[in-house]
Amino acid sequence: MKSIAYLAMDLHAKQFTLGVMDENGSFKGSIEFPTTEKNIMTALTSIRSKRKYLTIEQGPLTYWAAQTARPYVDQVVTCDPRANALIFKNPYKKDKVDTKNLCRLLRLGELNHVYQPENDHRAIFKAAALHYIDLRKQQVRLKQKIKAMYRHWGIIEVFTDSVYTKSGRDRFMAKVKHITIHNQLVRLYHLMDESERMRSMAVKTLKTLGRHYSEVRQFMKIPGIADIHAHLFDAFIQTPHRFARITQLWKYCRLSITDRSSDGKPLGYQRIDKAGIGELKALSYRAFVAAMKGDNEVKRFYQQSLQRTHNRKHARLNTQRKILAVMYTIWKKGVAYRPELFTGSA
Repeated sequence: MKSIAYLAMDLHAKQFTLGVMDENGSFKGSIEFPTTEKNIMTALTSIRSKRKYLTIEQGPLTYWAAQTARPYVDQVVTCDPRANALIFKNPYKKDKVDTKNLCRLLRLGELNHVYQPENDHRAIFKAAALHYIDLRKQQVRLKQKIKAMYRHWGIIEVFTDSVYTKSGRDRFMAKVKHITIHNQLVRLYHLMDESERMRSMAVKTLKTLGRHYSEVRQFMKIPGIADIHAHLFDAFIQTPHRFARITQLWKYCRLSITDRSSDGKPLGYQRIDKAGIGELKALSYRAFVAAMKGDNEVKRFYQQSLQRTHNRKHARLNTQRKILAVMYTIWKKGVAYRPELFTGSA
């Protein structure tokens, strides 16, 4: 029996491939099974080794497969497929080749880990947040379609939000000359109303799930942080021990700076890194805009940062990072929010 087995699973909806590599780097081959919970357990238990380390690339089935595999291995590593250039750029890309390359990267410790929820409740909480965001985006698309249809038929003055209200829409629809277009608008309005009802239900569910987490109430004490912002931040971050450094949090929230160079020469210009969760960046921006409307510690932090940088954009980004850092700090340390947390440096 070997001491260590490095396992890699190439997972698809119909079938999965499990590759095996020993501690000396010798690839022992791969096996294929139809994708079922029983087959995953059978495949993992068939590997004879004292310690088993398994990696799976992030995808729609990853959380389920990782939860299924966890009792049968010593560690499950979920990795970012975008960072695996060895697999992406291989001209002979096949599942068996991919599992061999994944085993090698796992053995060398070269995989870029992707965090997975600690338990089902956390996973459900994040799913509720994603569901709310999806419904919100659908509603935005429907509103854009409604205005676009009005403009297409010569009704240009639709710059007001009253075009969406029940009282205002009749006034705009009366300007439509063609009955077919009129009926199409009626259907779009119906979809928009139903989407809004579904969105409200999604918000209610998200807040109900958020009652289990006391840190959400502390987040809402920060100027500019609305209740939905607090719930989304908590749902996406999942745990206060996820990041070793605060700069990793900023990168995850799309607020870090890319700085690429070669032979001491810059490659392009410094800019915001696009990797990460855009919703968290947008959340920090909305909180910044809301905080600027009053006299509070967040606005004073921005003004101090503006005096140092003499650049409004840099001062704003510093403030957005500070808002996220304060939220993460009070969560990690388990302390109550206090305005003094914004008196530190950017």
